Parts: sequence; C-alpha cells; structure tokens
Amino acid sequence: MRIRDVMMHFNVSEETARRDIKQLEHDGLVVRVHGGAVATQQPKLLDISSRTISEPAGKSAIAGIAVDLLKPGQNVFMGGGSTVLSLARRISPLPEMRIVTNMVDTAIAAAEGRRHHVVMLGGDFNGDFRTVTGFAALHTLREQQIDIAFIGVNAVHPTQGVFDHEEAGQALAATLSEQARKIIVLADHNKFGLSARYRVLKHSQISTIITDQKPVSDVMAALQSAGAEIVYPQNPS
Repeated sequence: MRIRDVMMHFNVSEETARRDIKQLEHDGLVVRVHGGAVATQQPKLLDISSRTISEPAGKSAIAGIAVDLLKPGQNVFMGGGSTVLSLARRISPLPEMRIVTNMVDTAIAAAEGRRHHVVMLGGDFNGDFRTVTGFAALHTLREQQIDIAFIGVNAVHPTQGVFDHEEAGQALAATLSEQARKIIVLADHNKFGLSARYRVLKHSQISTIITDQKPVSDVMAALQSAGAEIVYPQNPS
C-alpha cells in the first residue's frame, strides 16, 4: 500500500502514516519499500461465493463489453473468478461456441441452454474458488489452440503487468500466452494501481484489459506507456 493511500484511507498525516508503517515493519507484518509498504503475509482471497456478490454493477458492465468480442465457432477459454463468471452467464443466447474452462460455476453457466460445447478441464480441485489447476489442466490446454481467453486477476500494476494472489495462476497464464491468439483481462477499477504476490502476465502479453470505469489519469498514462489497451464504458450509467 502506498503512503498516500494510507493517509487518505485513515485520514492521517504523512508523519503518522510513516510511523505506523515503521511499527508494522517492526512487528514483522510489512516490509517498507519506496513510497509505501508490502505485506509479508499472503492475503487470503475471499471464496467465490463472497466475490460474486461484490461490485455486481462493475462486473456486469465489464461482461457487457466482453460479450461483444465473442463470435460463432470460436474456441474460447474462460478462467476462474467472479467477473469471468458474469460473462459466462451472458452467453447462452449466442451462436454455438466451444467453451473451455477450469471453473465449475463457469462450466455450468456456459452450458445453460445447451447451445455451447463446454469442456471442463481436469486437475486438482480448489473448493474455495471452485477451480481446477495442475498438470492435467495445463496438458489439456497445450493440446489446443484458443481463439480468445478471458481471465480475471487480483491486481493490475501500472507498469509491471497483472498479478494474482495464487501461484497456480502463473502456470495457467503462461500456457495461455502460448496457446491463445488473444488474452483479455477482466478487472474492475478496484484492481488498478495494485500489485500482488505473483505476476501472471506482462502488459505486452495481453491484448486488452476491460474494466468498469476509466482509471485515474496517472495509472492510465502508465498503463498506456507499458503498451496496455484499456477498454471501459464510454457512457457509464
């Protein structure tokens, strides 16, 4: 977290923010870095049930943009996460596509209406996130060409790329960077300007980042300088 964010969030002076961060470092909870601090313990990501009900309007806005990128006959990968799930819930009326996913909820949503050919990857199951990862999932992905891949992330750093709290996301993203013609990141505005433990992709490996509102000017400028294309609602309601 940046010092200026600490000051704004807690309505304290810079001196107080720096003093408290210094104490947190003394207690072993953070490591001070230039301009702020980084947690020494990995944050626990909320389970999918909790995340689905968070920021529903933002997820809906992102899904509304993403669904327009789908075309009949495509081989589409949809990753884990509540924002990608919101997209999957919109595709039942669309012409037939092949949907590949590593998330149980997304497979169920994509199969609604029985129009699409849905492929559920095998692998190690995570009950909190209801996703599968591991060798079997990656092996299946390596055996096919993906036209377009939609993934969710935990953080969008202005210059370094997109990040995830879970290490498994790295291997999945690395495989998609080889097998997918396009990788689209779906991330609401709360993810911007942040970082997390594991970088999954650099901006140069991403075709587009879709979000629910325009990032603040300094973050937007940094993202564009890093080569990221940002798409957001032009006339938000």
